[in-house]
Amino acid sequence: MGHGSSPGSGSPGQRAPSTTSWSRWHHRLHRSLLASPELLPSGASLLVAVSGGQDSLCLLRLLQDLQRLHHWSLQVLHGDHRWRPDSAANAAHVQSLCTAWGLTCHLEVASHLPSEAVARHWRYARAIALSRQLGCGHLVTGHTATDRAETLLFHLCRGSGSRGLGSLRPQRQLAPGLQLTRPLLRFSRQDTLQCCQALRLPIWLDASNEDQRLTRNRIRHRVLPELEQVNGAAVAHMAACAQQLAEESDLLDQLAREALSAMGADQSTSLCPQAWATLPRALASRCLAHWIRDHTDCDLDRQQLNKLLLPSLSHPRTMVPLGRGWWLRWRGGCIHLQRGEP
Repeated sequence: MGHGSSPGSGSPGQRAPSTTSWSRWHHRLHRSLLASPELLPSGASLLVAVSGGQDSLCLLRLLQDLQRLHHWSLQVLHGDHRWRPDSAANAAHVQSLCTAWGLTCHLEVASHLPSEAVARHWRYARAIALSRQLGCGHLVTGHTATDRAETLLFHLCRGSGSRGLGSLRPQRQLAPGLQLTRPLLRFSRQDTLQCCQALRLPIWLDASNEDQRLTRNRIRHRVLPELEQVNGAAVAHMAACAQQLAEESDLLDQLAREALSAMGADQSTSLCPQAWATLPRALASRCLAHWIRDHTDCDLDRQQLNKLLLPSLSHPRTMVPLGRGWWLRWRGGCIHLQRGEP
């Protein structure tokens, strides 16, 4: 497994950041935060997720250097999944760096995480619990424009609609009183690497990022480089496209909410198809998705929603399983949500 740099008291990356240091990366992030002050408000309490890789180290260093201008309080979270033989050494590296920089590092160690989905749930659950304990209103991660481009491609291959394609937003509510914030979405992965090299930050190299058995790694190492050969600004364009899709998805959500309220369907588990018959298909689909999710907590994919919108499904005996024990049933020309066995 890759080890990366070892902590050393004499290396510049291990010393506490100088309050006089300033670079073009500091300038870019500072200007970005001034333009969008809601991302990391002045005086906010921040819990920064740090893996030790280039993106999170770049983020932590820039935030600490900008702290005097924005008056944040900073603490660090590192999650040890115990998936790699060097994970304990990785955690020690992050803790040593935080000590040298005068930051408090909170280490969370997992016991058994059988899959990436379980690991993701564990990370967010621990982050939410720790944020509440510390009184932090923002969990800050080092996702970049490159991550956003990869996510767009990943969801595109899965057949996701605009909501999925526009994911990895600059900010979203993770829990009541806690925002998940990604301030580096205007930086590419190349930017964070150059920043770490210029500031001589000790990057920890995670060999699992090279494992091309993982879909995201194949996209990262095979697909994105090919697309950048087509257009050198491909990553920036895809990240901008994801942002535009997110904004359009938000607008569609708002219109769908208003339409459901006008139908009187926001409080009812029954809905007549005639209510959306005159709506544009994209809006009708979004109305149906919201109506089902609000009452059942089930998320249908685009293919399932398109099938439900087909007139041929309006047969009175049609029963559609939604998941979580919920069924959609056609009866009397309307659709009804019912729980339990059909």
